Amino acid sequence: MNKGVYLLICFLPSDCNLKTKSKVFSLKKGYYYYCGSAMRGLSSRVKRHLKKEKVKKHWHIDFLTEKAQILFVNPYIVGDNALEHILAEILFNEGLTPVDGFGCGDCKCKSHLFYSKKLEIKPYLKKLFEKHIEKVIEILFELYKGKETPVEKFKTPWELLVSCIISLRTRDEVTAVSAERLFNEASTPEKLMKLSPERIGELIYPAGFYKTKGKNLQKVAEIIVKKHKGKVPDNKEDLLKLPNVGIKTANLVLSNGYGHYEVCVDTHVHRISNRLGFIKTETPEQSEKVLKKILPKKYLREYNGLLVKHGQNICKPIRPLCNKCPLTKLCMYALKNEKDKVKNS
Repeated sequence: MNKGVYLLICFLPSDCNLKTKSKVFSLKKGYYYYCGSAMRGLSSRVKRHLKKEKVKKHWHIDFLTEKAQILFVNPYIVGDNALEHILAEILFNEGLTPVDGFGCGDCKCKSHLFYSKKLEIKPYLKKLFEKHIEKVIEILFELYKGKETPVEKFKTPWELLVSCIISLRTRDEVTAVSAERLFNEASTPEKLMKLSPERIGELIYPAGFYKTKGKNLQKVAEIIVKKHKGKVPDNKEDLLKLPNVGIKTANLVLSNGYGHYEVCVDTHVHRISNRLGFIKTETPEQSEKVLKKILPKKYLREYNGLLVKHGQNICKPIRPLCNKCPLTKLCMYALKNEKDKVKNS
């Protein structure tokens, strides 16, 4: 734990006028919630707070903990101390009473200390985690605003389904050209069903495994025409029964084609979400289940597109360009690399 913010909760046994180096605060008996940050040595800061012996009075919180009993300190590892201010906002929005001016001499927050007559145990850091994720996504939105990948021109459920099947082991640039050539000759399931697998393979060449994909695409079109009256299914169960359609393709069709709240997880999404520290999973399938639980619902559909762009441009599988990334202060991978550099220097 080298960097991060933390939430400290303590109990003041009686009313007091707390004198710090510069101010006097009139505090009531009760429970106090303090949000702080340590951009150098978070673990040592937490240990210092938890020590029973007196510590050197330096920060406002030192004067309080001399009189109050610390109940616990919850660390939150991150490199951006802006999350300290977000945590203060969360505590305020949860109905805790701010102690005006406490611990916020160098920021615009109303306070970093909050009072409650009763002990309120709520998922404050879980809410901070949600805000952390939102901040990452907002940064990526700004970074890739107006930048569309070649395959993002496909919008309808049918176009998305076909282009996603073609995209397996194939670069986006090749997928886009191959899919467009196929759609020019067979724009609907009915038309594609009438083509031979060999002809479909010729049209999508040089996409990877073009012969196998030609056979699968012809079968997909036939099933959609005969079983679904020419309409791409709008539910996961039927989509997953189609040849060469996995959970990633199904979720892409449902989210981008039908507006369902699903998250499409490919190798970019799986890799970057783990690097950021949002999840700790072994496979994209595991990642899909966890991400659907933790991502803000309003961003579920956009998450894939943003991380694909980021994975192609900056957060590459090998040698990610951390020096060009605007997420380094919010990324566990970057924090770990920074810590390793300090250790080896």
